[in-house]
Amino acid sequence: MRLLFVFVPEYTITAATLASIASIEYARSIIENTVVLPVWQKQLAKDSLIKATKSALEIYGYNTSTELIKKFVNGIEKKTDTEVKNYINVRSYINQKSKSKEIDEQNLKELHAKVANGILPASKCKTYRSKKTESQIQPEEILAKTTELMDWYNGLDAQETHIVITAGILKAQLELIEPFELTNKLVSNLAVYLILSSRGYDMRGYLCLEEYYIQSRNRYDVAIMSITDTGGDITKWLEYFTEGFAHEVSKIKENIVLLAKDTKLAKVSGRSQLTERQEKIIEFLQDYGLLTNSGFQRLFPDISEDSVLRDLKTLADSGIVVKKGQTKSARYELK
Repeated sequence: MRLLFVFVPEYTITAATLASIASIEYARSIIENTVVLPVWQKQLAKDSLIKATKSALEIYGYNTSTELIKKFVNGIEKKTDTEVKNYINVRSYINQKSKSKEIDEQNLKELHAKVANGILPASKCKTYRSKKTESQIQPEEILAKTTELMDWYNGLDAQETHIVITAGILKAQLELIEPFELTNKLVSNLAVYLILSSRGYDMRGYLCLEEYYIQSRNRYDVAIMSITDTGGDITKWLEYFTEGFAHEVSKIKENIVLLAKDTKLAKVSGRSQLTERQEKIIEFLQDYGLLTNSGFQRLFPDISEDSVLRDLKTLADSGIVVKKGQTKSARYELK
């Protein structure tokens, strides 16, 4: 007779965790219901992706410059490091996959295959590790442990649990199982974004949790170790996870409130009626501070210089951009 094992997470919802969840819900309601200009929405999502890419790869042990990531995200550079390209591609995959609420073991393997593409041999991608690690989970146990975890996630218990708690539990368990040979921390973080996005808790794509993990690395390690030290109790980890989640969401909320004021002013002055090309100019100026004639071709390779100049004149006439200097030496900045 085959024995069926079921994963049942052990934890207590403490006052600290409850306070963090309340803070998350308050901030989320403002983020979801506050109108900001599309150009600001794109900028917030892009800034979040750049920060998450930088921090996620740093956690993984790969250091790269923010500037390199920014240029790739903005389309200014077509080539970048494999690690950067993989992470950004996986985030795009998550945005597409998030329409499905059911997430299973195969989705975890897909995340691993995409983030490890070109880093591990193809035979090692989408495959559980065969070597022992510091994890207490042995290679022969990984399939069963991972299947039990994902069965729990798709079951009634997880569905009736607050999604942030569920995300925290899933991340912690993946950290402890270490199912793959490499990139386990990347996969566990990406799995969190996948399930949050599937339930509408990715804060419109503005959420970046990795920066919190980097800034509180010692607390992160202690919180994860507390699970093993207590025989599987996830309480301390959930306090840490929800506290950081609340902190990051509160920062997004504050930015949204500030940008909402700008949106109201923009609508009054007519600035909200921008073309896609004009929005791209503003995004570039937000990232790099200034734009010169020599940069037109890199920003708009298929658009004539005269067309770009007309867009800049429109933005200048609207009080958004200011022109400094004359003719070919002119530079444009946000006002």
